Amino acid sequence: MKAGLACSSLTLSHPSEGVGTLSFFLPPGSTMVVIGRNGSGKSTLLKTLAGILPPRSGTVTLDSASMASMRPRERAHRLAFVSATPPRGTSLTVSDVMELALEAGGHPVQADRVNQAMEEGGVQQWAQMPLDTLSDGMAQRVMLARAAAQSDALVLLDEPTAFLDVVGRREVMADVARWRQAGKTVIMATHDLDAVQESGWADRWLLMRPPSQGGSVVPNEPFTSSAAKALLIGQD
Repeated sequence: MKAGLACSSLTLSHPSEGVGTLSFFLPPGSTMVVIGRNGSGKSTLLKTLAGILPPRSGTVTLDSASMASMRPRERAHRLAFVSATPPRGTSLTVSDVMELALEAGGHPVQADRVNQAMEEGGVQQWAQMPLDTLSDGMAQRVMLARAAAQSDALVLLDEPTAFLDVVGRREVMADVARWRQAGKTVIMATHDLDAVQESGWADRWLLMRPPSQGGSVVPNEPFTSSAAKALLIGQD
């Protein structure tokens, strides 16, 4: 099922000064890049969209279903979330992670499908390695492959390139473009503005800022790194 994501009069629980009121709709196969200064609420927004954090007010709906009312298993079927820091303290292998991703997304857990998911995510060479033995950058690539395998509808990415090298960052941006072509809705919070512009996948963008600086806005102009940087610098 493809996802149409709607935010209506949404206010967040953090930061304490708020980010204004957010209302927007993302149709299936669309993409949004979320920008803002450190502490501006980007991670809080993504966790709220994922149903991990409750909003202060307002609603988030996915295909007209309230995110707040969904059970965790239903949310796992509909969306995948990738945090800025890959998980640690697990003995799961990369293959195990991919199997769990397919199961969580309600997909058949078959060896050929697991292998296909690893190949598409570029992590098949680490299949039998425990996640804890991988570098942060390698582990993050696995988390991105996991998200792609889990959700056919909505993928939420919180600073996914933070631990990646130049090649890894370029691969992630190419992944997002490929997911969009497959009909997935993708929202990415990032500081990697030049890479987003170069990849050309940003349909919409959202600037997170407190009400004292005008509140958060969804600019009408197309995304460019220069326009984004100008808005960010304008907050000083």
